[in-house]
Amino acid sequence: MGKKQDLKEVDRAARESGIPPARRRDFGRYLERCKRQGNGGTKNDRGDFVYEELLKKAREFLGEGV
Repeated sequence: MGKKQDLKEVDRAARESGIPPARRRDFGRYLERCKRQGNGGTKNDRGDFVYEELLKKAREFLGEGV
């Protein structure tokens, strides 16, 4: 899947999870930090997240008040 499609999935997960548009960029940074810390997803060897994992990460993001 291309990078643009990945970003669309992150945007969609953020919207569906109630992340305000002003916090969308913070959510993306949170995902990248998770990947760097070894808590990435299962989509590929880069640690990208499948959609269900994005939804879970969005809940974590909102719960942590990141």
